[in-house]
Amino acid sequence: MKKIILLFLVFGITLNLAAQKRINIDTLNIEQLNAYKDKAVKLKNTGRTVTFSGLSFVTIGLISSVIWMSGYEGESGEGFETLLPAATGAAVGMPAAIAGISLWAIGGSRNAKAELALKKFDRKPDNSMVRGVGITLRF
Repeated sequence: MKKIILLFLVFGITLNLAAQKRINIDTLNIEQLNAYKDKAVKLKNTGRTVTFSGLSFVTIGLISSVIWMSGYEGESGEGFETLLPAATGAAVGMPAAIAGISLWAIGGSRNAKAELALKKFDRKPDNSMVRGVGITLRF
């Protein structure tokens, strides 16, 4: 049994490493960078939504357990079933919140990298005091 579990772990790690591909942002053109930035913004927004959804599941579970406990008239020690909504909310909400936080951070990081890479395509001079026609030489 140990060998089977070890094989699943080894092959799972190998497949996860093979599935990740790196994108070199410096080699992308402006259209590809805009598409990359749009995906990063969607990932960031998805992460934010999943995080707040997970936290709301936990909160709803806790509130419903407190309401159920206040109306419970059993003997002491027998009211553990009133904690079921809190446990369910924590079991569903906490992993969702953790996954959402990581998606939010990854999307924000990718968005920042894309915006920085898009700066090299910005041709207008910032804070220029010169009026009129100008020539920009790039080497």
